[in-house]
Amino acid sequence: YRGGVENDDVALQAGLDYAFQNGVSVGYWGSTLDYDLSDENKDQGFEHDFYVAYGNQINQNWSYKVQGAAYYYQNGGTVYADNGDKRKTTAFDVLGELVYKDLTLAASVMLADASFANAGDMYLSAAYSYALPQNFMLNTSVGASIYNSSRDDSIIETKNDVAFNEARIGVSKEIANTHATASLDYVVGGKDRFDTDFDDQVVFGLNFNF
Repeated sequence: YRGGVENDDVALQAGLDYAFQNGVSVGYWGSTLDYDLSDENKDQGFEHDFYVAYGNQINQNWSYKVQGAAYYYQNGGTVYADNGDKRKTTAFDVLGELVYKDLTLAASVMLADASFANAGDMYLSAAYSYALPQNFMLNTSVGASIYNSSRDDSIIETKNDVAFNEARIGVSKEIANTHATASLDYVVGGKDRFDTDFDDQVVFGLNFNF
């Protein structure tokens, strides 16, 4: 997640999207986790993400999308600090995305305080894809965050107001006569708001679409 490792175990994930002809789409994505946001003694959990979006093509080269999303952690509830500070684990954000040919620029803003973020936190990203021979795709991206430290408390104590989170470079390819796409990425880890150093990672992905 934005440069950091979310799950050290194998995760089962699934998503379902439905797009209307008028540009509106709704979707769900879920994943098993090896932690519970509200109980550090538990080594398992589940994340549910729900979103609604609207996108359209401006012309042959330009398109855009706006999206609102809710992140719900099953049985997550509330996180409490010793001094009485508390935060919900559920989070909400809005995303704006502008696409020019193979270049995508995006910004998302957190709408409310959560156990892992402050309202007003912003994540900025840029991604570029390039077609290679033999139907391979070169995929690159970079992401950074601007953190709203003015809403810090004993649960969130920001050390970096601005942080480079990650850069990625990799290749992907659709597997002929299947519904699968294989990918291999190298992730250069940056830092987060707590000044945590992220490790570099090699990620192999195999995605099935039905």
